[in-house]
This record gives sequence, C-alpha cells and structure tokens, in this order.
Amino acid sequence: MNFALLGKQGWRVVTKKASLLSKLLKGRYFRRSSFMHAKLGTNPSFGWRSLFEGRKVLTMGIRWRVGDGKEIDIWKDPWIPRTIDFLPRGREAEGLRRVSQLINNGQ
Repeated sequence: MNFALLGKQGWRVVTKKASLLSKLLKGRYFRRSSFMHAKLGTNPSFGWRSLFEGRKVLTMGIRWRVGDGKEIDIWKDPWIPRTIDFLPRGREAEGLRRVSQLINNGQ
C-alpha cells in the first residue's frame, strides 16, 4: 500500500471539506464526526478501508494550529505536543469541551 499517497488523499479530505470526495465520504462513513475520529464501520469499501489505513500517516505528522480554539475538543483532539498521545491527563472538567474555553484573551 502506498501510505504516502493515502495520507495525502486523507489530508485533502481534512482540508478541503467542500470537495465532492470529502462530502461523499462524510455522508457515507463519518456523518457525525470528523475524518480523524471516524470509525471503519461495517462493510467498508476498499477505498475507505485504504484511506482509513492511510490516516495513520497523518496522525504521525499532523499538528493543530490552535488559533481561537473553537474547533478543538480538549479531550478528543490530539492538540498538546510532547505528550504520548497529544491529549491532556487527568479527569475531564465539567463544562470544559473546547480549547477556546481555556484561552484568557490576554487578561
């Protein structure tokens, strides 16, 4: 399997959400999540199974640009560098879901 090519295609799905391929895959395989959180599912096509495997290449090299933090789930998205799985340790704090809730806007 050409993982570099599959990783590149996966990156296109992540960054070009308006493309026909992205919309088709989202509607069929990860309607209620993102490409990076999608499950393989039952009876996947060869193409989806291949992209799913190629996603491993993305997880090794992808990093978040935090920005305003509104799109980043604190507990599910791999946003913290220098940790084993890029996730915070400890219990989930009630009411905290997005990185934007941790940003103090210079105060």
